[in-house]
Amino acid sequence: MEDKCFECETTEDLQQHHVVPRSRGGTKTVTLCHSCHMKAHGRDSKGLNHVRLTKEGLKRARARGVKLGNPNLKEARLKAIEKRKLQGKETTDRVMPMIETIRQSGITSLRGIARKLNELNFQSPRGGIWYASTVKYHILKRMEVINGRKS
Repeated sequence: MEDKCFECETTEDLQQHHVVPRSRGGTKTVTLCHSCHMKAHGRDSKGLNHVRLTKEGLKRARARGVKLGNPNLKEARLKAIEKRKLQGKETTDRVMPMIETIRQSGITSLRGIARKLNELNFQSPRGGIWYASTVKYHILKRMEVINGRKS
């Protein structure tokens, strides 16, 4: 069974049209061709200007007194920063003993440490491979901050 436009029964350029707008909780759709879909939205067949429609909808919402955005954005950002700091500390705590062992074996260059971590299949903080910069900035610099030293 081939889909066809609910209005004109054409089978070309079909789209799904929400009978009740999604913004008002609508879930059911009907199949309409592009031209009939434009008519359903009170537009000509040149197309919908979604940017303009979104701006109009936001303007109407503000006029009704709807507060847009996350009222707890500052707290959410601070929480995210704290989580990243904790994840960084956990990574540092996991990797530093391995770096110290590598250093004690005589490998002291950042490139050498990165190469050895990769040889040991020790994953980087993002699950990838190690580079000298990863060792320096994600581990050693963090250790300096934790230990209260600045370079």
